[in-house]
Amino acid sequence: MRKTHFVSITIGILVLFLMTACSEDSKNTNTATQPEASSTEVAVNTGGQDDSILDQPVNFSTPEEVEKTLKNIREQAGDGAYNNLNGAMQYMLAYDLGVGHNKAKLHKKLDGKTPREILSSIKR
Repeated sequence: MRKTHFVSITIGILVLFLMTACSEDSKNTNTATQPEASSTEVAVNTGGQDDSILDQPVNFSTPEEVEKTLKNIREQAGDGAYNNLNGAMQYMLAYDLGVGHNKAKLHKKLDGKTPREILSSIKR
């Protein structure tokens, strides 16, 4: 009889610990997602005075066009927007399984997207 009570109490305590651990994870996930999205938006908006370049599709058809497009973004939108876009591309190069650390595949995947679309794709 003592064994039965001991097992019941142990299971009850474990369930309580698991419930609190799961509830804390869900609270942290919701609060962590919101500030990250807003900080990225602020960085993009403060990157330059003319943000229209961030709404134009990029031309990544050849390596020369990639350099030219990135140079235009740096000149027109500023270093902040350029660094955000370059960081997003580096992130996709490292973590996107469809790209597989291949820059040519990355450029093909991003060709025709706007810089804002590229930045929003890594937020997901």
